[in-house]
Amino acid sequence: MPPAQKPLTLIVATTPIPQSHPKPAIRLGIGLNGTLPWPRIKADMSFFARVTTRTFQPRATNAMIMGRKTYDSVPAHLRPLGKRMSVVVSRDVSGAVGERVRRELEEKRGREAGKAKAAAADAAPAPNATAEGQTTDAVVCSGLENALEMLEGGPEAEGRLGQVFVIGGAEIYGSALRLAGGRPLRIVMTYVEKKEEGAVFECDTFFPVDEELESGDGWRRVSADEVSGWVGETVSGEWRDEGEVRIRMVGYERVD
Repeated sequence: MPPAQKPLTLIVATTPIPQSHPKPAIRLGIGLNGTLPWPRIKADMSFFARVTTRTFQPRATNAMIMGRKTYDSVPAHLRPLGKRMSVVVSRDVSGAVGERVRRELEEKRGREAGKAKAAAADAAPAPNATAEGQTTDAVVCSGLENALEMLEGGPEAEGRLGQVFVIGGAEIYGSALRLAGGRPLRIVMTYVEKKEEGAVFECDTFFPVDEELESGDGWRRVSADEVSGWVGETVSGEWRDEGEVRIRMVGYERVD
């Protein structure tokens, strides 16, 4: 009997956008002009960093699957994000994109090694690993299924793969939602709203699922306790104010 597939967790921040055509509905906006529709929200950014870094097994590293534009949206001095494996989906695996990602990985590992040496010259970790055993890594794959095959044939087979996240953009989210084969699929979603009554953010890019999440059409809204278990910290599911916006973190699980 083959081993159970790891859950694939889509982690996303969305904002509700009322639609008048073809019928009154709500769509979930995720982007505008290639970036976030709202100013960066420190609480959500910190939540994302903690959740995607935290592992539940020793010496494992989480993987984040993303499109090339999402990878490029990370500030250059932070690319690739530390203590995680960035799996960049691009058709240009062996061309300029692949070369750039490999170069940025080498530079990042060099910076990590330099910081570790300065902090503890007598016990510096290897250049490609952190003190906790989590590895900073980055690879380029031609598609989502190819990325999953690579992860499960390498890090997973070697017992080094932690959680697997999909972090955007819309095309990659869509590919994940179309996956067949019974793979467990979860969504950890941060809802973002303006506190001003009736005010909404302008968006031109949307999450591929909206009404189905709350209607029960193939999805189950999970409890706050379940989300807390997924992410390894307490999530209340309640709205809280963050500057000019309010946010809440919730979770969904595919049930069909």
